[in-house]
Amino acid sequence: MSSETENAGKEAEKVVAEVIEEQEAPSLIVTYAPSTIEANFDAIEKRVRKTVELYKGATYDLTKADKIKEAKNDRTYLNGLKNEIEERRKAVKREYNKPLAAFEKRCKEITAIIDDAADGIKAQIDQAEEDRKARAKAKLEEHYETFAGLLAPVVPYERFHEKQWLNKNFGEVKAKKALEAKVSKLAGDWETLKSQFGGEPYYEEAERELFATLDLGAAITSARKAAEEAARIAELKAAMEPEPEPEPEPEPEPEPEQAPVGNWYPGGSPMQEIGERIGPAPVLRPAPRPAAAPQPSAATPCVMVIDSATTEQMQSIGRFAGSIGVSGVFKRGTLQQVYERTIR
Repeated sequence: MSSETENAGKEAEKVVAEVIEEQEAPSLIVTYAPSTIEANFDAIEKRVRKTVELYKGATYDLTKADKIKEAKNDRTYLNGLKNEIEERRKAVKREYNKPLAAFEKRCKEITAIIDDAADGIKAQIDQAEEDRKARAKAKLEEHYETFAGLLAPVVPYERFHEKQWLNKNFGEVKAKKALEAKVSKLAGDWETLKSQFGGEPYYEEAERELFATLDLGAAITSARKAAEEAARIAELKAAMEPEPEPEPEPEPEPEPEQAPVGNWYPGGSPMQEIGERIGPAPVLRPAPRPAAAPQPSAATPCVMVIDSATTEQMQSIGRFAGSIGVSGVFKRGTLQQVYERTIR
């Protein structure tokens, strides 16, 4: 295959690309000669068709090694014909594109100079726009602090802010109304939360979630999850606690021993204990007698037989006996039992 570039007999053409800016702006004037590429395409196509015709419908017994080798060789031959044409095409393209590549390179170098100047202007425009947005946002923040009241110190303005409010086509009045609507909604949701969950264990957590997300549903869900988690932890702790040991049965109290009920005469020492004690009892001292009370001339031993009495009753009798100057001891049992214990 061969390629030819015909330039002879053809006049150069001029293409003018005008850049319309100012009256004295430079214009790019390009001079080039159109090129044609010719090749023996007809002959190559005829040869290729004739060659490929030999392989159309060809089958190979690929169970045999020699036939596998034959199939591979035929494929390699056909690919070789294709590669020959492709290599020539690529070579011509490279040569043909060289002038175009050089032309584009120079154009880009020159336009880069223009970009530098335009970028400087763009930076100023962008900065002016940012300054305008900052002023608009400051006005909205100031309006928020005035309108929100008690919410302003709790919920920062940034949680309400939307970027579209700063667009020129949105407008300051419309932005303020949109802000007021969001603040009013949060205030209403706050009142709803307080009326429904005020005083509940996880109200504060729900309130924090509401102020953080501005979403009443999220706040209620947060409180519910916290309550469920606390319940699971309580169940786990209860399951891990050991079972209480059974309380031991109380031992029977010992039978109280007999003891002297008290000292029955003023200022004297207790009588010698004889026999079985009645039980523990405090020492009973007689009450002081009036000075003018008559005193018996002489005291004689005597025995009182009581059919039955409790310890408290015997203590009461002892206190009374002591108050009138009578001393002695109580002994539990019948008269016969007491006598037998005494003579032993």
